[in-house]
Amino acid sequence: MDDTDIRGLSAEDAKAYALEFMTSLKTLERQLAGLADELGLWAKRAELAASKGASDLEAAARARLAELGAKRDALEAERAELAAKVARIREKLPMAGASERSVDPDLLLAQLRMAAGQSPDDRDDDGSAKLDSDMAALGADDALAALKRKLKEGSE
Repeated sequence: MDDTDIRGLSAEDAKAYALEFMTSLKTLERQLAGLADELGLWAKRAELAASKGASDLEAAARARLAELGAKRDALEAERAELAAKVARIREKLPMAGASERSVDPDLLLAQLRMAAGQSPDDRDDDGSAKLDSDMAALGADDALAALKRKLKEGSE
């Protein structure tokens, strides 16, 4: 499974997921910085033991230095892998919410119909009843207009 696959996540969830990876990366970088300080300390101890002629202390310090070096190498490899994942997630992040609808067209249509004083859902089973009623309404409007013209002509 690919850790960087954020398809199917909402934009908010994808950002939270990316933030978790970035937090892990920053924590790992802080560990590496602390380890670098510790490596410097043990290197100085090994040099000090060598300058004092304490070969047993120098050997112990060099052994600890080797352990810390191996740990640093493992953490560096993990950091590089995590940094690559963070980069891939950052590339994909703008596309995270693309599949989400920003506007629900059915809801918008219903709201517009209600604002116009119509029924929010005008869909019939076959659609023909609505068409017939619309056509009848148009005929009634034409007849009313004709009647008004007659009345107007008669009163003049």
